[in-house]
Amino acid sequence: MSKLTNIRENSPLIVCYTNDVVKNFTANGLISLGASPAMSEEPEEAEEFSKAAGAFLLNIGTITTDKAYDMKQYAEIMHRNGVPVVLDPVAVGASQLRKTFCTTLLNDEVVDVIRGNASEILALIEEDTIMKGTDSDDTLDAVKIAKKAHQQLKLPIIITGKVDVIACHNKIIELHNGSEMLTKVTGGGCLLGGVIAAFLSHENTITIDLLEEALSTYNIASELAYQQPGAHLPGTFQISFIDQLNVITEDIVKEKKIVKEVN
Repeated sequence: MSKLTNIRENSPLIVCYTNDVVKNFTANGLISLGASPAMSEEPEEAEEFSKAAGAFLLNIGTITTDKAYDMKQYAEIMHRNGVPVVLDPVAVGASQLRKTFCTTLLNDEVVDVIRGNASEILALIEEDTIMKGTDSDDTLDAVKIAKKAHQQLKLPIIITGKVDVIACHNKIIELHNGSEMLTKVTGGGCLLGGVIAAFLSHENTITIDLLEEALSTYNIASELAYQQPGAHLPGTFQISFIDQLNVITEDIVKEKKIVKEVN
């Protein structure tokens, strides 16, 4: 059974401490995929949620000083109770608050997977990297950065861009699917963090195959969405993308995925 089928049959609870801009889009995307999202930001309920949660998404897009404390506490409780934690370090290189928070989180070893663009991942591993905002530098070598981050942080690393890169268990792959329209709607990468969490739900071991299936499903759904009437416009594309996450199948993913192993 594919993980996609498993998600639809079991509707795993995905707890999301995510940014304010993307909560609705993330929730709708996860529901459409077949998961059950919970947008929770109160550490006091983390222990109870951890008993049922399949995975936990932590997205720092709208972090504040107060939220940072709650985010860290929430992640610690989830990790302690065996719930996979996916970190989306949005614009981590844009401020000291973001960088200090992510560094502390990683030093405390409560993160299981990191997903970000090339600039964000580089900022996690190099002190002097500065970002102007959430956008990535397209001139960066994503494979080189993923490899270095994987070796340095000892975690599975996902870098998204024109070509996505996954580094996991000392293996690196490139994924050549996806639509550029994902960059035209707010939260394209943020929803992906939730989808990755769904594919890791209730998994004791994170494998490159699970991460590949998550990204391929997401990216191919975006390609199919772009093929729909009017989807060259961002508003129509966003709705169409939610629809395609609902109807995409394991067979479609296997047929259309373009994956390349690299050194």
